[in-house]
Amino acid sequence: MTHPGKKIEVAIHATHSFQKIDGFGVNINARYWKNGYLIPAMQLLLEDLGATLYRVDIWGKSNWIDPDGQLGKQAALEADHLKSIYEGEIFQRGWAMMRWLNERGIRPYLTASGDVPPWMLAPDGKTLADFDAFTEMMVSMLWWARHHEKLDFNLFGPLNETDIGSPEGPSLDPDGFTRLCEMLVDKLNTRGLNDIQLIVAEQAHFNSLYLEALTRSRKLLGRIAAFGLHDYSDIPPESYRQVIRVIEESPFAGTPLWMTEYGDLEQTGDREWYVAWVMTSRLFDQLEAGFNGSLVWDAFDNYHDHDEAWTIYGLLRTGLRTFTPKKRYYACRQAFRFILPGFERLASSCEDGGLRVLAFANPNRDQLTIIGMNENLFPARLNTTLVGFPQSLELQNFNYLRTSEEENCHRIGRVPAKGRNWPFTGIDVVVPPASLFTLTNISD
Repeated sequence: MTHPGKKIEVAIHATHSFQKIDGFGVNINARYWKNGYLIPAMQLLLEDLGATLYRVDIWGKSNWIDPDGQLGKQAALEADHLKSIYEGEIFQRGWAMMRWLNERGIRPYLTASGDVPPWMLAPDGKTLADFDAFTEMMVSMLWWARHHEKLDFNLFGPLNETDIGSPEGPSLDPDGFTRLCEMLVDKLNTRGLNDIQLIVAEQAHFNSLYLEALTRSRKLLGRIAAFGLHDYSDIPPESYRQVIRVIEESPFAGTPLWMTEYGDLEQTGDREWYVAWVMTSRLFDQLEAGFNGSLVWDAFDNYHDHDEAWTIYGLLRTGLRTFTPKKRYYACRQAFRFILPGFERLASSCEDGGLRVLAFANPNRDQLTIIGMNENLFPARLNTTLVGFPQSLELQNFNYLRTSEEENCHRIGRVPAKGRNWPFTGIDVVVPPASLFTLTNISD
């Protein structure tokens, strides 16, 4: 016998808000641009998924000035040599991808990852030592992008996962990372790139060690656009609270927090619904903790130069001249498409512990998106009441979209915001067990 659905009361409160949302998006490998080869994937990500944040790594390693380590510092940083690199095929692909995004109103952010030329390292062969050469290399790329390619951007992530080192990037402890960022800011100012802000520290392990060092720097005040962390596991709530405490109790209070990489490291390809579910659960954890933005690792299945391996972490399955959305893509779409930049997370209450519900609205409270996960083994019949919203919102119908093991962000129907049948006087929907749902007045 089919369970009729347990009635669950949910309330969304318009006047009690938390963090502002900067957006959602993807990490993306620009090497595959190849004269627009990626345009079908880009159109899906931008126009259907709703991604607005794009973390672009053009070279894949941080050794582009001397990949073989044979030139040495002076020759590698010579102006004609840098010109040949930035006018070369690989960087031209990256510039073209960024230009395509610019033409559609998106300001991507540049990042660098992977190993550096060996002559930049300390005698241990692991730790970055030549800060001068490294920062000069980074600033040369940013200056070229701005002045020669005329690209519109102002965010930069200089290092990736220095807490675990190669092949993600050279090793640096928190104090060393902070000193390098300070030197980078000085060089950016010298080259007239005063508006470039940093996304740091992009560390692999979720803790506050690097943030504690960065927030002690007076020189970096006003130059950190967001603190970036990575998430590939289930992070305890206390770890989230510790990170937020460090920022809020420092001069950097109010600086946004982004999860600049999140996902799951399952690589068999046989557990796609599991991956979609745990990724969504981690996204909920981030939003509940107060994060302002999240970026999936990564956009599509591809070969990653930094660790020299083919991976299937992408939202899109890469085929022969085609890109196919996976289950994780549709799970992300439930949030990415309908929670717009500038929305605020609102207080929500739910009387059932097996149902996770989050709500987001624009400042005028005339656009509203509610996302949820039914973790129960039985259907849930929601009666969602809107408290303190404009009357005009209560007269609207809401789209009901759902992803489950069998459904891919399907639009189930349109439901009145104010129910007509007592006791279901709110948004009245039945949510099957083990499913993701969205209720929104944003058009699909």
